[in-house]
Amino acid sequence: MEVGCFFAAGSNLLTPDWSLFVTVGVFLLVAYLLNTLVFKPVLAVLDERARLTSGFRQQLEGYDERLAEYEAALRAGRVAAAKLIEERRAEALQRRNELIESAKQSAAAEVAAATQALEAQVAAVKQTLTRDAEYLAASIASTVLGRQIGTPS
Repeated sequence: MEVGCFFAAGSNLLTPDWSLFVTVGVFLLVAYLLNTLVFKPVLAVLDERARLTSGFRQQLEGYDERLAEYEAALRAGRVAAAKLIEERRAEALQRRNELIESAKQSAAAEVAAATQALEAQVAAVKQTLTRDAEYLAASIASTVLGRQIGTPS
């Protein structure tokens, strides 16, 4: 078939005929069917998903704020705990120092009392030894000399 034959038949491509109306009708029918059977159900599913996930999105938006508040509270709690621990440590050290000082004073008092008691015992022993030495000396002298030398007490 020759190309010139198509043009020679006298048909004009720019003149609409009944096939244009059929094509437009088929297009409108397909558009209606696609809209009814595909686009509306898909859009309905997407809208439902958006509706269901909107609550989660709001929760996710609030999550960062709650996380920041939680971390701030956690930091404040750690600071408070460290402060409390330091206060308790200082109190314990103060109490320890007081106990040590009290023990030192108690030990010093006991040492002083023991020293005083020991000095009293030393004085008593010296007195007893002096008396016994005098008695022994007189007794030895009496035995060696064979006569009585003073009265031993």
